[in-house]
Amino acid sequence: MKPALTVLPLLLITDMCLSQSAFNLSKLQNDLMILTPNIRPVKDLTQPTVINISFHLMSIISLDMVSQKLVSNGWMSVAWQNDYMTWDRADYDGIWNINPLVDRMWRPRLTVENTMKELKPIGEEYVVMDLYNSGLVMWFPAERFETFCNVNVTFFPFDIQRCKWRLYSWGHTADEVILQATVPHINMDYYQENGQWNLIDSASWTETRVWDGYRIQKLIYEVTLRRIPTLLILTVLLPIYTLSFVNVFVFTIPSEAGERLSYAITSFLSFGVFMSFIVDLMPSSSHTISILATMMSCQLIFSALSVLFCIMSLRLFHRDPHKHPVPPTLQTLIVGLELLLCLDPPSQPRHAVHSEAETISDGPGDHDGTEVKVSRLQGHLAKCARKRKAKEEAYTKPEDMDWQRVSRSLDTLLFRFFGSLLLLSSVVYLIVMACHYNGVF
Repeated sequence: MKPALTVLPLLLITDMCLSQSAFNLSKLQNDLMILTPNIRPVKDLTQPTVINISFHLMSIISLDMVSQKLVSNGWMSVAWQNDYMTWDRADYDGIWNINPLVDRMWRPRLTVENTMKELKPIGEEYVVMDLYNSGLVMWFPAERFETFCNVNVTFFPFDIQRCKWRLYSWGHTADEVILQATVPHINMDYYQENGQWNLIDSASWTETRVWDGYRIQKLIYEVTLRRIPTLLILTVLLPIYTLSFVNVFVFTIPSEAGERLSYAITSFLSFGVFMSFIVDLMPSSSHTISILATMMSCQLIFSALSVLFCIMSLRLFHRDPHKHPVPPTLQTLIVGLELLLCLDPPSQPRHAVHSEAETISDGPGDHDGTEVKVSRLQGHLAKCARKRKAKEEAYTKPEDMDWQRVSRSLDTLLFRFFGSLLLLSSVVYLIVMACHYNGVF
């Protein structure tokens, strides 16, 4: 029973100390709470209250390109000096830090100007505040931000976006409240990476504007986001380029096959589907135009032109040369085109002329390897000579030209033209996108 008797006085002493500390804390709060939360806590009202703010970004949830809305989570460390709430630690048993009654404390009505939710001060639902004996007040408001972000879709899907949070103190001018950032960037100690965007930079600055004769100060935080384009490359760019190159080969399909026009129309409709898909990813009203959308529009026009050229080529191919002979002017034009593009006359008859290498009879020299090689070489040279002679006859006698030759020459010209144009535009587009994505311009 003796241990119990010795513990009881200790418990009574501890309880009395705790009661005394609670009494001192309650007395301290009552002594400090002498002002209403609507009065700025400065003894000289001509002096502004300096608000030091540090923005801690926790995550970028999403960036909706269509509605241009950035959804993010973060909290702020807000500090200012309260001239009336100071005390001597010795008068209150060394108490140097308390959590005051927030409904009796003045705090700046920080508001996000470019919010897409209800316009109201932040940190109203859950308030955490610390008060130190020197009069320093620390406030930690947390919020889920939904802010407007003016997106630039020029280089989509290799785009870099800059989004801002614009803070101001609602109801206070720059002569009453001064907002300033403690560091010239956003604090990233608690940031979690986003799977679609890389955060590559951040900044903060203040700007002051005059409105109706009053100076209004705003504190602006900005992040620079660079898109991770891997998924869009696989689902958008790769199919577009594949479809573009396949569409060019419509001019290599023989006119006799009968599937040429349906192939061209199918490619045209596929471009229309991809065009609508890309438009759905863009803002409905934007001051910028995507290079990819412009390229897709050009490809759609090229696909429509390929359909028209296929129809024209098929009509020329099946035209009756007896009723409608090839005009002399067109004959000269086609011959010049074949010479310019180094094309063989497509429909010239071949002469059945055999070289000595092709008619060598069996003899003693047939089994000699050297004579066989010489004979093959002579046969190859004779074949080239016959081909050159046939080409010269075709060029020197254009009156033998028919509509099939005209159609095939035009097909070759269109294939090379559209293929070269597509290759050049693709290389230029990829170089521009790569330079922009790597920060060259």
